[in-house]
Amino acid sequence: MANQSPNKSSSVTPDQMECGQSDCDGRERNSSSRVLLQIIVSAICGFLFGVALEKARVFEPESIRLQMVFEKWIMLKMFLAAVASGQLFLAILSVVPHTKYRFEQASSEFVQCFADKGLLTSSVGPLILGAGMTLGGACPGMVLIQVGAWVPNAIFTLLGALIGALLYGLVATTVTRITRPNNPFKFHQIHTKLNKPYIMFALPMAVMLGVVVFLLEFYIPYQQDVKRPEKLSYNIIKTIAWPPYVSGIIVGVLQMPVVLVLGDTIGGSTSYVTITSQWVVSKTLQKKLPYMAAKRTGIGNWWQVIYVCCAIIGGLVSAVTSHSLASIQGVGVLEGFFGGMLMLLGARLAAGCTSGHGLSGMGMLAWLSFIAVPFMFGGAIATAFIMRAVNGSLDRYVWTTLNL
Repeated sequence: MANQSPNKSSSVTPDQMECGQSDCDGRERNSSSRVLLQIIVSAICGFLFGVALEKARVFEPESIRLQMVFEKWIMLKMFLAAVASGQLFLAILSVVPHTKYRFEQASSEFVQCFADKGLLTSSVGPLILGAGMTLGGACPGMVLIQVGAWVPNAIFTLLGALIGALLYGLVATTVTRITRPNNPFKFHQIHTKLNKPYIMFALPMAVMLGVVVFLLEFYIPYQQDVKRPEKLSYNIIKTIAWPPYVSGIIVGVLQMPVVLVLGDTIGGSTSYVTITSQWVVSKTLQKKLPYMAAKRTGIGNWWQVIYVCCAIIGGLVSAVTSHSLASIQGVGVLEGFFGGMLMLLGARLAAGCTSGHGLSGMGMLAWLSFIAVPFMFGGAIATAFIMRAVNGSLDRYVWTTLNL
C-alpha cells in the first residue's frame, strides 16, 4: 500500500521516520509500477484467452451442446489440454527457487476461495452451472467470446450472467451461513493432505491428460467437428479454426503470467460480481452485503474485469481476421438469459466456474474441484439429453431461437 505524503506542516509520519521520504516515494513508484504491470498482463492474457477460444470454435453454442451429447469433442480436447499444459507450467513454477514463492502465494489465494465451501456447495453449485451451460450454450468465459464474435443473443446470456451474479451477491451471506460445513477440510489440496511435493502428482496427471487428448485427436480429428472446414488453411491468422489442443495449450500457458504477476490463477466468474457490486457504495450497504463489498475494489478483483473485457476484444479481433464475425447461430433469448443466470448462480455457489474449478482447481489439485467438475458436466449432460428429448429432434434442440 502506498504511504501517505506529508501534509503542509512539518510533521513527519511514522512511515517516514522508519524509511525516510525518498524511500517512501520509491515504494509509491514501485507500487504504481506493479499495478500498471498487473493491468497490462491482465489485458494481454485476456486478449489471448479470447483469441484462443474463438480460434478453437469452442465458444459456439453448437460445440458446447453437442459435446454434452458426445457428438462433438472440441470442448473436451481444449479443456483437457488447458488443464495439462497449465499443470505442467505450474509444476515448473513450484520447484524453481525464484518462482516457488509466487506459486505458493497463488495456491494460497486459490484455497481461500473454499474457506466456507464443502461437499454440498461443490456438488449443487456445479449442477446448476452445468444446466446453465447447456441451456445458454455457453459458460462464464465463453459467453464473452460469443459477445465479441457477435453471436446472436449472446448479449442476453451476458445480461443473465450479470443478473445471476447480482442475485447471488444479495443472498450470499445467508447461503454461506446455511451451507457452511460443520467440519471443513483442513487441507484443500491433494499434495498438502499427503504432505508431498506438488510436482509429484501434477506431472503424472498432466502427462495422462495429454495422452487422452492425443488419443481423442487421433481417432476423432478436429476437422470433423469444424462447421466450415473449407475455411481451414495454413494461415494461422485467417484460418477459421486451430486444433483445439493448440488453443488449450495457449490457455494453460496463461497460468504462468497470472501466477507470477498477479499472484492468482485463471478464473472469470468473480468479475461478474465485481461489476455488479459497484452500487454497494455506502457503509450501510457494505455492512449488509459484505460478500459484494469485498469484491468491489482492489486490483485483486479488478484484474479479472480487465481480463474478461479484453477477452471480448480478443474474440472480436479473431473473428474479424477469419471473416467469421456474426456467422454463428445463437440460442434463443430466453434460453440465453436464464442459462446465463443459472451459470453465475451455480458458479458463485461453487466458488468457481469452468475456468476456476476446471482449469485452475484441477490444476492446483484441489479436492473440491475434483468433485465440482464431474457434477458440472453431469448437470450439463443431463440437461442436454432432456432438452433433446423434449424438443424431439437434434436440429430443433440445437437451433431453437426466440428472436425479439
